Amino acid sequence: MTPLRSVLAALAERPDVAGAAVMSDEGLVISSCLPDALDPDAVAAFTVSAHRAIEALSGTVRHGALDEAVISSGSGAMVLVRLGAGAILLLLATPDGDLGTLLHEVRRHGPTLAALT
Repeated sequence: MTPLRSVLAALAERPDVAGAAVMSDEGLVISSCLPDALDPDAVAAFTVSAHRAIEALSGTVRHGALDEAVISSGSGAMVLVRLGAGAILLLLATPDGDLGTLLHEVRRHGPTLAALT
């Protein structure tokens, strides 16, 4: 198991995380620990499209480069995090999880994740 896959597996094992994936800016899966019902390639393609759209919005409203985005839904939250140049982390948070703690952990370990991509 690669170091990146090990980190993603550890994230996905948290009770407040339903899945995790890292994809390239081109929408290619770098590593994934997503539920079996999800197609990692489709998730990566849509994640990159969403990230680009949110980044464009951030620029339009003059908020600068996008570091992270949290999108809430009835089934939990999706967290998109820029991992340096060329990679994006997607976390699927459970609806009853502690999103604040999860975001803290991601911010704390972000540089390590970025170095692994």
